[in-house]
Amino acid sequence: MRRSGKTIAALALAVLLGFPLAAMAAGNNLSAGIGFNYATGDYGTDKTTDSLTIPLEVDFSPTQRLGFELVIPYIYQNNSNTVFVNGMRFSTASTSRRMRPGFNLGQSQSGLGDITLTTRYALLPETATQPLVSTLLYLQFPTGDENKGLGTGELAAGPGLSVSKWFQQWNLYGETRYIFQGSNSDIGLKDYLTLDGEVAYAVNRFLLPSIALWYATAPSDDSSDLLEARLKIKYKISGDLLAQGYLLKGLSNSSADFGLGASISYSF
Repeated sequence: MRRSGKTIAALALAVLLGFPLAAMAAGNNLSAGIGFNYATGDYGTDKTTDSLTIPLEVDFSPTQRLGFELVIPYIYQNNSNTVFVNGMRFSTASTSRRMRPGFNLGQSQSGLGDITLTTRYALLPETATQPLVSTLLYLQFPTGDENKGLGTGELAAGPGLSVSKWFQQWNLYGETRYIFQGSNSDIGLKDYLTLDGEVAYAVNRFLLPSIALWYATAPSDDSSDLLEARLKIKYKISGDLLAQGYLLKGLSNSSADFGLGASISYSF
């Protein structure tokens, strides 16, 4: 179901208005991190795509309830058979791009990807009997070159909801988002739903391993539903320094065959 540009513009405006208001609030909590994400797979096509993404992530929480996450990705990929957006890669309706003079889908590409901004607001704080419930608002800026497969060339936005609860050393987390994408006939974009579930266990106050499943409905005409499993670990090096890593296994035809990544972040 295609959405008008007014829907996306309204969601984008809500996020952009929230950022300066948050910056004026007291009790700033700022963190910044950088890492890498490597993935390989054919994503349902006849060619394997190897990719490396280096995301710069800035998190800003002006209050205990309100938080912003800005992600600026730099991408390398060995061909343009797929498009990278919102932390996922998928095959596209690439016939129009193949017909463009001088364009080679098999050529490696690199550059800035689509920048994303996520706003999170805690509706219900966690208590002994109540989970933490938060609303999400996602915004994607078309800063990546769509012809190179580094972005969609379209603004995208959507709402979401997350639920988290600790049970002694165990933590359960669930999240869903619905993303409205713009119209791009070269890529065949579709609006899509994501579901994310994670189970974590706090070994001690420094070490937190977890296992997660991530699912998305088909984000383009040429792709099918995506499903991935991840084994993740967080290690608190100090009070301000956090290291993270993961291994990924694709469980659907349109997902990556394998992936891994790591990051390090510092809280100011």
